[in-house]
This record gives sequence, structure tokens and C-alpha cells, in this order.
Amino acid sequence: MDKLISIIILFHGETDSQLVRVVSSINNQIGIDFSQIEVLLSGDGVAADRLSAQLFKNLENVQPRIFSTKESGGAGVARQHGIERTSGRYFMFIDADDVLNDVVVLRNFIDLIQKQGDHQIIVAQYTQQSRQADGTFRYYPSAERDWKAAYAKLFNRSYINQLRLTWLPDLRIYEDTYYVGVACMLATDIVYLHRSVYMWLYNDQSTVRKNGHEFNYQLHTWCLSYRHTLDILRRERPALWAVQFYEFIAGLFFRERQFPAVDPIKYRAELKRLLAENRGLWTNTGTSRIAERMVAMTERGGEYAGWNLDGSAAYFKRLKDLLYEASLETQKA
Repeated sequence: MDKLISIIILFHGETDSQLVRVVSSINNQIGIDFSQIEVLLSGDGVAADRLSAQLFKNLENVQPRIFSTKESGGAGVARQHGIERTSGRYFMFIDADDVLNDVVVLRNFIDLIQKQGDHQIIVAQYTQQSRQADGTFRYYPSAERDWKAAYAKLFNRSYINQLRLTWLPDLRIYEDTYYVGVACMLATDIVYLHRSVYMWLYNDQSTVRKNGHEFNYQLHTWCLSYRHTLDILRRERPALWAVQFYEFIAGLFFRERQFPAVDPIKYRAELKRLLAENRGLWTNTGTSRIAERMVAMTERGGEYAGWNLDGSAAYFKRLKDLLYEASLETQKA
């Protein structure tokens, strides 16, 4: 029987107990036909003898296949290998240090497909477990229309293949900002499952939390992820390309202040490339739209409500200078 859903579990340095826990959260689902489900553990540069299928021998419903890349290429590479080694009509991703939220997650997804038919993407919510200073935990729901995280989503394989969308090897972080963002922005048929289906468990060694949340300060990679995004939008949806360019440049003004670049030299180089590749949008009209978006972001309800725009003139001058430098370098080449 053809599989309906492929579940790709990314793993790298997780313990055996974490791996059993995540696979058990699938095994314990109720009200579904497990012959419609396939599970693949996709390792990111994990030694071949690190994990044995015997670890899951006591699970009644799920016996995952195990694969790993020879070298670590990051989460995106491992997810792409997982896609290529599965065949379900839909695929979804789980990180090995997380779990499905409860025992009816897959039934909810399958019921939606059976009642409403196929969709390009099904988006649900996830819950983030956060550790407080006193050692206790609090739980925060994601936005209902999250278009960034790989969690809590079903991707229609046919739609993704049609886009020729792949996880990129040069994005070891912000890889889902690119992949999920592009898939959602170009979709014409997204359906929302208004409930939390995924638990993002606290792990102080996870990519986004380790080393004092250094992840947030990698502005050069943040720029690179949007360079890739804008490149696809420029080809596939020019009107959306312009909107997203203005949105990105407006938001970057605030992001620089919130998370100063950990590597200013790399950041400057990536930002200059991004501006050069999208120079056709750097017009008087375009800069006006960016300025308008910056104002809107500081107003009530905006992402940066209450922030001031001090330094915006210097910000625009710096971007203009970078674009001029890029033009001179192109002429010399």
C-alpha cells in the first residue's frame, strides 16, 4: 500500500532515551491505520554503528528505518536526504529531541485530508517549552499561521516537487526560514489545523539556544537565507518578490539593533550581495515603501511597536553605499 504520510525524524547527538521517546510518540497514536505511515530516522553525520533498529524492537506499531549522512551537513541536508528516501504523499518533520503533542495528532491530520481532500500544505501549531530562571517550565503556543518553523506541518510531496524546492546545503541555520517560507509564500492552497500538534521541548544545546542564543546574531546567514528566498520569488512571483524585499530591508533595520552581527565582515559581504542581486528594486519608490514599512512596524500591533527610528537615515545611506560598492566591483569584473 502506498504511504499517506512520511515522518522524517532528524537526529544528531540525541541519547537513546530521546530517540525512543520521539518514536514512541508516533507509535502511541490512536485511531489510525499504521500501514499508511512510514518513519525514517535521518541522521546528520552520525556513525553507522551509533544506532540500531533493535532500540525500537518493543514498539508495536512503528519500526523506523535508519539512515545517516557520512558527514554532518546540518539539519537541512539531513531533512533533504529523508525526503529522498521516503515516498509518502505527504511528509512531515520531527526533531529527535521533541515529540508529538498527544495521541491524536496523526488522526487529526488524516481526518482533515479525508474530509477536505488534498492540500499543498497543512499548517498546525506547536508548543514551545521554556525553562524559567527558577527552574520551572512555561509553555507558549506558536502563531496559528507560522510560516517559518518546519514543525507541525504536512507538506504535499507533489507540490514541493513541482516547485523544485530543496533544503540547501549552505544553510546550516535559518534553513527552515528559507524552505518553509518559500513553500508557504508560493502556495495557493494552505489549510490550517487550529490546534497544537507538536511539543518543542527545552534543550539548552539545541541550535537556537546553545552558546547564549548565538543563533540570533548570525546576521550573515540570516541574509543568505533571504538571498535564496528572494531569488526564487524573483523568478516565480515578481510582485511578491518586491513586497518581501521591502519587508526584509525594513525589518533588518530593527534586527541589527536587537542582535548585533557576531561577524560584521561576513554580514557586510552577504548584505552587499543581497542588495546587488535585487538592485532593480532599489528605486525612489522602493526606498519610500521600505520607510513606510519601518514606520508601520513601530506602530501599535507592529512587530517592533514602541521602537524609535533613530539612525534610519544613516541606515539608508549605508545600504546605498554598499550598493554603490557592488556596482563598482561589477564594473571592474
